[in-house]
Amino acid sequence: MTDPANALPLDEAARIALAAQGLDYAVLDTGGADGTAAGSPEAAAHERWLQAYHRGFHFEALSPEQLAEYRAALAGPRTVGVWDATAAEAEHPIATVASWRSPLSLGETAEGEARALEGWAISLVSVAATHRRRGIANALLEGELRAAQAAGLPMAMLTVSEATIYGRWGFGPAASIADLRIDARGLRFTAPLPSGRVHRVSTPSLRAVAPELARRAAQRRGGDVPQRPLHWDRLLGLSTRTAARANALRAVRYDDERGQTQGFAVYSLAANPRDFADHTLTVEYLCAATDDALVALWHYLLDQDLVATVVAALRPIDEPLPWMLADPRAVHTTGRREHLWLRVLDAPAALTARPYAVSGSALLRVSDPLGFAAGDWMLEVGSDGAATVTAASARAAEHPSPGTPVVALDVAELGSLLLGGTSAETLHAAGRIAERSPGAAAQLDTLLRVPRAPFLSYWF
Repeated sequence: MTDPANALPLDEAARIALAAQGLDYAVLDTGGADGTAAGSPEAAAHERWLQAYHRGFHFEALSPEQLAEYRAALAGPRTVGVWDATAAEAEHPIATVASWRSPLSLGETAEGEARALEGWAISLVSVAATHRRRGIANALLEGELRAAQAAGLPMAMLTVSEATIYGRWGFGPAASIADLRIDARGLRFTAPLPSGRVHRVSTPSLRAVAPELARRAAQRRGGDVPQRPLHWDRLLGLSTRTAARANALRAVRYDDERGQTQGFAVYSLAANPRDFADHTLTVEYLCAATDDALVALWHYLLDQDLVATVVAALRPIDEPLPWMLADPRAVHTTGRREHLWLRVLDAPAALTARPYAVSGSALLRVSDPLGFAAGDWMLEVGSDGAATVTAASARAAEHPSPGTPVVALDVAELGSLLLGGTSAETLHAAGRIAERSPGAAAQLDTLLRVPRAPFLSYWF
């Protein structure tokens, strides 16, 4: 079985829809926290499922060593597959999805209290090319959403390979990322250097401290999800899949003036065979639990001899780096895209969980084709920043109090607005939400504004 916390029952409507096509829909027994015993029928079934999702994403097949590692690492999530008994190799699933309970960071209150909301993380969604256009993904995703809603989870979340797919199930892009390319030659830092110290360290030494530092960094803004252990092993070259890169990885740690570790960076270097002074430094991961750690780590990474270019993927869209430099044009955004997608299942629970900086109210008329979050919701924020959300009566919805901003929106747009990373004014200009009172979008933005853009630091 999976971890008991993730052991939600299969959705009966999805089972019936798939059975009508002669397809079997089931949860695998993955052995829970310890994984299944090597050589057992359950382990063999899990390995076939792992190979199926790898094939679905066009990844190379997993080696026996990698399969053992993945079985242990992915034993906890709810592991669902679909099988076709008429296929030539019927024991191999033709569709996959994995999911688990996970907190999502919502940022800090004005008093510095970290907020989070438990949701249903969905990953590894694949359908074999032989079975496309048969509604299999639709059955899987709707089944995941109904299972999560039935378990009382207020939202679902995922990262996506294609941005055109998941809006149909009510997911909206809620946090974006930027890829950076920095011209490192001749840079001059204008940010004052912190009084702490950057230490060169081995990558294995970070394994024990990285998860806690990432947790602390995530508390400072909304949008992040805790990394699973295999993520850290991959990043640090400690997994079988990334061991070949271990010798190329370098790491530094920042300790503040009291000697407390506040951040780290992992990076690699590549030489230009035609010019040895033209190395490219790739920031594999940069984690800063304080502003001082961010400044110190960027200063170290950009102050390297023989390095002309620094590249960093998956950075916040409000990255402060350009403001640390005399020449902000040295920082080029080479890519910007949505990264985290949210699907609200319980509007009151989701809206009351996040922090608010100002008091006020808004009436949100939410439509939801699947019915989970549909309704007219009155959001009221008190002077203490605490929110209440109640279902508006029919009369209150049609005749709200004077001055109350009223907007009509789909559940996908509610997901985009939840973390404050998307402006209601922007969505209104794009025709994605409708004002039902003059200036409602701007008033709603005042309520939902956050000091830091939401940010998810990895793929899950």
